[in-house]
Amino acid sequence: MSASATPLVERTRRLYTALNLRDFDGVMAMFAPTAVWDVSRWGLGTHTGLRAIRQFLEDWFGKLEHYEVHIEELEDLGNGVVFAIVTQFAQQTRRRAALRVRSAPVFMWVEDLIALITLYPSIEEGRMAAARAARPSSQRNIDLHRDLLEAVAARRAPEALLAPGFFIESRMTPATDYKYHGPSGLREWASDLLDAFVYGARLAIDEVIAASDDFVVASLSVAGRGAHAREPLELRWVGVTWFADGRATRTLGYASRPEALKAVGLAE
Repeated sequence: MSASATPLVERTRRLYTALNLRDFDGVMAMFAPTAVWDVSRWGLGTHTGLRAIRQFLEDWFGKLEHYEVHIEELEDLGNGVVFAIVTQFAQQTRRRAALRVRSAPVFMWVEDLIALITLYPSIEEGRMAAARAARPSSQRNIDLHRDLLEAVAARRAPEALLAPGFFIESRMTPATDYKYHGPSGLREWASDLLDAFVYGARLAIDEVIAASDDFVVASLSVAGRGAHAREPLELRWVGVTWFADGRATRTLGYASRPEALKAVGLAE
């Protein structure tokens, strides 16, 4: 199917038409209520929800006398993913020099509304990210799970990967039965886990046990030297992360593989 005949490509094209016209009402009508506009790779943050996205756009366009985006490429990759290459031309207020920025936005559409836009400065990075996102849901969830663990290892909380209401909880013992909520909670959980080790501990996915359109079950470990005794230390558990619309909704940690599989309705 040609790009011009793809409904999602035409919707994406209409988004840029509305942006060129500064028709913010028209732009916002294309977004899901919990949508994310991720421009963190440009140093402009991650904006979640209709109010935050609109505020970002109004603040950004308020600095510009002129704005125009030219579409170089639009491609529907399937599974709600549209890859774009665009060049933005802008003139900032009271500045003579014009801005010319080429980027690779990746769109995630869910039920005819935009769930996520991620802007990549690198065209190739954006193309690869779009290809990963367009894979079957089970593989996409495996990729998202890996990205989430890499962020945790770096003590980051990637807001674009977390659904509203996300929480993480350990079910390993009654003493660890505590919920961490949202991006700040994920950072707190990472600190609580990694602070038990000397800097440089390795957080790893040892095995993906099961994956579906809804979840990933994986055995996990963190290994290094203990922060107090400085002796070798290793922690192991089995985690279940549930996903919806390309974002993690919750993560639960279990002491054993059978417990984790039971949580998703599977048995060995």
